[in-house]
Amino acid sequence: MPTPTTSPQLAKMDYEVVRPLGTGAGSTILLIRDTSTGRRYALKVIRRQGPDDDIYVNQASQEFKVSRMLNHPNILKILDCRARKSWFRTTGIELLMEFVDGFVLDEVASLPIPRLVAIFRRVADAMAHMHRRGVYHGDLKPGNLMISKAGEVKVIDFGTAWIRGEDKARVQGTPYYMAPEQASDRIVDEKTDLYNFGATMYRMFTGEYANLGIPGLDNGKLGRSRLQAPAALVAEIPKSLSDLIMQCIAPKPDRRPSGMSEVRERLDAIAAELGPEAEDPTALE
Repeated sequence: MPTPTTSPQLAKMDYEVVRPLGTGAGSTILLIRDTSTGRRYALKVIRRQGPDDDIYVNQASQEFKVSRMLNHPNILKILDCRARKSWFRTTGIELLMEFVDGFVLDEVASLPIPRLVAIFRRVADAMAHMHRRGVYHGDLKPGNLMISKAGEVKVIDFGTAWIRGEDKARVQGTPYYMAPEQASDRIVDEKTDLYNFGATMYRMFTGEYANLGIPGLDNGKLGRSRLQAPAALVAEIPKSLSDLIMQCIAPKPDRRPSGMSEVRERLDAIAAELGPEAEDPTALE
């Protein structure tokens, strides 16, 4: 199979739809096949049917803009963006993305602690790269972390990301994982990403949500009014890992780690304690 020397372009590609992959907010994702090369891609299709869909069109444009600023093996690559127009009005957006044959983390009931450490080491490295480039995700959660069947880790969904220096007219996120200042003051920065990261780890390592008091949220069977450390919920979690998670979700930003580089270094040390399985994600069938 020939290897393209440049990024593929939708306008020059003849493709066939293999099957639908799923639906998201205002979008449909398809698995497509380039008929000339046989290569497979994911195609996100956003259709503008009215003013209410403008938010999805704008998020798709932002996602492509952000992707062009990033280059990391653990960040999903968006290869091309095509706007559909009719009478000079945008009727939709299509994003051509690399295809990851796998699943998102919130589809998994549980994974062994060392394997989760291996996954989050990759995520921390990807987030540190983003922050060095002046990009902040703003909505890190299990549903935005993909794992391929070969064990590759990909951070996805940059539609609500903030680029340093841009206006923050609208800040979104997911209440289960949002930092307090993100919800109250529309702040998105390195410290809110740290909180999102910690809340995601808390969920995956314990099966519980870190954010208490969300209406309608059944946060465990014990009716907890105070957040318990992960090691108190799961005896197998090392204290060093439990402490790191709790520091990431500290209510005050200045109590959180200094940045994602520090988090990655601490996860490296934890992986060394746990052994080879925490060094690299293995095949996840």
